[in-house]
Amino acid sequence: MYMVRGINSCAADFVFLQSAMEMSENIQHNSAQELMAVANEYCWLMENISGFDADKVLEFMRKILPLLYVKGCAINVPEGADEADMQRYVTEENYEIIFNDVRNKLKQFEKFHLYNPDLKETEEKSTAECLTDIYQDLKDGLIAYTKGLEAEKAAALLCLRLWFPERWGAHAANLLPSLHNIFEKKQSTEQTGTEFD
Repeated sequence: MYMVRGINSCAADFVFLQSAMEMSENIQHNSAQELMAVANEYCWLMENISGFDADKVLEFMRKILPLLYVKGCAINVPEGADEADMQRYVTEENYEIIFNDVRNKLKQFEKFHLYNPDLKETEEKSTAECLTDIYQDLKDGLIAYTKGLEAEKAAALLCLRLWFPERWGAHAANLLPSLHNIFEKKQSTEQTGTEFD
């Protein structure tokens, strides 16, 4: 009787373990799919920015950048992923076109200041450059991921994870205070009917 119960218990443990592993794979797959869906929305807007009002673009960025940041924090890299399997797709020409479109659309909000703890002073940053740098990393990752080759999908996730702390994730985090400040000023203007600098 004990032996039968032990076998049944082992079988149940095996089924549970197999189910947990499948659930983990599904979560990892869903996490990647969600990141790619949000990245796709971001890239689409950047490629079509000239067709939108600057206020709508700023409102979109204020909402999507925190979401991108959260999805970036949750990137799970598959085992065996190799950075060498990743290609860059956004050319310098593509970058310049997007950068100029963004700069022209958001020219009133082009510059913002950010405290640099290493220099112990603030430095001027370009909104268009930050947004276009984010675009470049996400678009490269998105193209590689959607090509469907497993090695390149894994490399895309690896590179997006590697680029996150110093590049696209940092730019998203740095832009948020500026976007919030613009939003706050707009709200104050709408409530009082006056503009503030």
